Amino acid sequence: MVNEDLIATGYTTRRHLLLDLDDTDLSKVVSVVNMVMDEWPEVGDCLILLSSEKKIALNLRYSWNGAPYHKQVGSSYHLVFDGLIGWNKAAHICETLAGLRILEKDYEKIRTFRGDMTLRISPVRLLTGLKPAPVCVCGIKNKGYDGSGRGISDYLNTRR
Repeated sequence: MVNEDLIATGYTTRRHLLLDLDDTDLSKVVSVVNMVMDEWPEVGDCLILLSSEKKIALNLRYSWNGAPYHKQVGSSYHLVFDGLIGWNKAAHICETLAGLRILEKDYEKIRTFRGDMTLRISPVRLLTGLKPAPVCVCGIKNKGYDGSGRGISDYLNTRR
C-alpha cells in the first residue's frame, strides 16, 4: 500500500557544496565533478547520486513567442561534496557553474534567495507517479583533498 500523504524531505546545509545536475548523463556528471575538484580542491571528495532516471533525448519545445528549440532531457544527479567550505565559497562555485551553463540559470539565484543548499533525500509523489529517493551511484576521491569535512557522512546519516 502506498502512502498518499507522502512528504518530500531534503538535506540542507550551508557548510558543504551540494549540486543538482538535471538532464544529463553520468559521463558529463563525472566531468563536472573532476572540473570542480581541479578548480576548487577544498570541496573534497564527491558522492554522486541518481535523482531520477530518464533516457537522453532531444525534445522539440516552443518558447513564449512560439519559436521552436530543442531541449535535451535526461537523468538527474545529485552531487554531495565532503569539504567544509562554507556558504560564500559554495555560492561562488554555484554562480560560476551557472555562468558556464552547467547548472540551470536560476539555480544560483534560488540558492542565494533561500540561503542554503538542499537536496531531496526521500521519494516524492508527482502527477506522473512516485519518484524514488536518490540512489548512490559512485564516489570520486579528490587527490587534492587532505581531510574530512564530514559533508558526505552528514548527508548519509541524515538519509538513514
